[in-house]
Amino acid sequence: MKTKLTAVIEKTGTGFSGYIKELNGIATTGDTISEIKEDFILALELKGIENYEIDYVIDLEQFFSYFKVINKSAFAEYIGMNKSLFRQYTGSLTKLSDDKLLDITKGLHNLANDFSNIVLVR
Repeated sequence: MKTKLTAVIEKTGTGFSGYIKELNGIATTGDTISEIKEDFILALELKGIENYEIDYVIDLEQFFSYFKVINKSAFAEYIGMNKSLFRQYTGSLTKLSDDKLLDITKGLHNLANDFSNIVLVR
């Protein structure tokens, strides 16, 4: 059985920082989220930790700020949410319920699954 780990990623003035909630002493900084993720894997290897699964936790506003390639209005339409309200959620202008946050997370995972099955041709 895999050990479930939670990596919290936060935006800083110069990039990102992150830490593993369940393990003391595993923290990192980097310019990108990808760099943070690579550093976590390296740190876990150095600590001899194997057979794990990491959930990466990031604030909704920071997620859409970092992944600018995802159009907020188009994504809101994809998950069946009001576009204006969604922009308010991602700008921290309106309080977001746990249920709505779960809907958005599921929508992101569905989008990733939709992409993973596509093969482009000429």
